[in-house]
Amino acid sequence: MAAGPAVPELERRLAQLLDGRSVAAMSDMTQALAMALRLVGVGPGDEVATLALNCMSSNSAIAMLGATPVWVDVNPATVTVDLDDLKAVIGPRTRAVAIYHVAGRVANLQALRRLCDEAGLPLIEDANNALGATWRGRPAGTFGTSAVFSFYANRQLNGIEGAALACDPDAAARVRTLRRFGIDVARFRTPDGEIDPALDVPEIGVPASLPNVNATLALRAMDDLSERLAHNRANAARLRDALHNVPDLRFVEELDGASGAHWVALVRSPRRNDWMPALKAKGIQCSRLHQRNDRYTGFGATARHLPGTDVLEREMFALPVGWWLSESDLTQIVHVVRTVAKER
Repeated sequence: MAAGPAVPELERRLAQLLDGRSVAAMSDMTQALAMALRLVGVGPGDEVATLALNCMSSNSAIAMLGATPVWVDVNPATVTVDLDDLKAVIGPRTRAVAIYHVAGRVANLQALRRLCDEAGLPLIEDANNALGATWRGRPAGTFGTSAVFSFYANRQLNGIEGAALACDPDAAARVRTLRRFGIDVARFRTPDGEIDPALDVPEIGVPASLPNVNATLALRAMDDLSERLAHNRANAARLRDALHNVPDLRFVEELDGASGAHWVALVRSPRRNDWMPALKAKGIQCSRLHQRNDRYTGFGATARHLPGTDVLEREMFALPVGWWLSESDLTQIVHVVRTVAKER
């Protein structure tokens, strides 16, 4: 079923979490990001400032529109956008800024929005795994011109697949038409069920509607969202407190004023490539998380020196902190990490 009552209900409940911001549900986060870029006029020949430390499901949206990414560095201590580097890359062809909240962590979003406003550029928050994160008490996804959230199976709202685009009311109304090929669904068919030959489609859209079944699953996940987010944060704090003095291992800092969604716990070590195989061999499923996208020649982007990203490429990996972990699971993670530290 390509539409149904769960879709507008999911949009309504998400809007409540986002300080009343309008929300349009879509089929997946890449389509949602492409739509966010389309709404602000990004097209062939334009540039979009974005993090190289990102997922292809994010940055491929730029290529879908014929635009080119301009890679922006991150602060390796906090894994958030380097605002000075962002300011340095803005040029005459820059049409938008799309910033990923890495692993659900947020930068100084007020400063980020101020920089974009001063440059006259729209800010798109790629908050795909940051639902519930805040900057000084204000939700991530309410600072940008628009924001994208994911309902992929490992996100805060598990809809198996799907996404939401948060934006202003006029833009949301436009998205609801464009996500169904640009058709005004309410007027598309005549009373006898036939396509109305008199109805125009003035702007051609895409096949990106959220199925009702996915919206239903995401809605169910909203019922205990706050409790699961609290568990994630508590689990991350538990690991940080228990492992803060492990030699050669440091937890990525969180900015004062930021409260992340803690999709994972990010740690760093110059011996990352020794740590990970040893942890995996003992049953701890750690991950490097992302492969930096500036390694992919298909984007046709100019290479840049990204020292912060270089550090994280060598040192960063993620430990699990999900809400499903039991007390014994956390105890086991701590035990294994300490055991590996002693064996190395």
